[in-house]
Amino acid sequence: MPSLRGFLKRKWLESRLEQPPLIKTAPVPGTDVSVDFVVHTWYEHNNRAQGSYVGEPDMVDWLKRELKPGDVLWDVGANVGAYSILAAKLCPRAKVFAFEPFIPTFAHLWDNIALNGVSEQVFPVNAGLLDHTAPEEMAVKDTRAGSAGHQVGEAGGQIRQGILCLKGGDLPQLLGLPRPTLLKLDIDGLEVRAVEGLRDVLAHASLRQAMIEIESGKTEEPVQAIFEELGFQRVPNPLTHPTNGVFNALFCRSKGE
Repeated sequence: MPSLRGFLKRKWLESRLEQPPLIKTAPVPGTDVSVDFVVHTWYEHNNRAQGSYVGEPDMVDWLKRELKPGDVLWDVGANVGAYSILAAKLCPRAKVFAFEPFIPTFAHLWDNIALNGVSEQVFPVNAGLLDHTAPEEMAVKDTRAGSAGHQVGEAGGQIRQGILCLKGGDLPQLLGLPRPTLLKLDIDGLEVRAVEGLRDVLAHASLRQAMIEIESGKTEEPVQAIFEELGFQRVPNPLTHPTNGVFNALFCRSKGE
C-alpha cells in the first residue's frame, strides 16, 4: 500500500503540474462566431486571442466573404490558429491546412484546434514553406508560444530551431495535399521565397484568391510581379491596417485565366 507521504506528494505534484490553462474566448467582429484560445503566455493573450480579429478586419472579411463549401485553404504562417479555426467555423465544409514551423506555437495550434472542435477540418503541418525542400535552421526571435518574426537562414535569435522547409509547389505530388482554392500567407519577411516556391500551386486554376502579408519597398513589388506573371491581379483591400509599412495584399485570378 502506498505510504501517506507518497500519496500526499503525488497530490501536491498533480495540483502543481496539471492546472488547466486559461481559456480566452474571442468574439469575431462582424460574425456570429467566437473562437476559444488556450492561453499560456501574455503574447498569446494580447497579440493572438485579443488582437487577431480586431487587428486584421480585412482577413476576417475576406474569409467570411470568399469561403465556400468544398474550399481548401492553405494557411501559411498559421501561428496558434486564429484564422485556420475561424475559417473552419465560418464554413464547416471547408478544409484547412495550417502550416506553422515554430514548435511551441505549433503545440498550442493543436490545443486550439482540439478546443474548438475542428480537428476534422483543420490539418496542422509542422513545417515552413519556402523555395526548396530541405532541413534548415530558424533563428527564434522570442521563445514564447505565439511569438513571431523568426527567420530561416539568418544569424542571431534567442535560440536556433531545426525546421523542415517545404517547397509549396511540390506538396500536391510529394504529400498528396489537395490544391488550395484560397491561400493566406503571413511569414514575416520570407514571403518572396515562399511565393517563388508556390509557383506551381499559383499557376493551377484551382486557386482563386490569395491574401499575402507584404512590406512596402521590400517584398511588395517582387510578390506582386510573381502573381501578375501567373495570371492574378491585385485588387483593393481597404480594410487592411498597415503597420510600419507591413500590410495585407489581396490577389485575385484574372477573368479568363
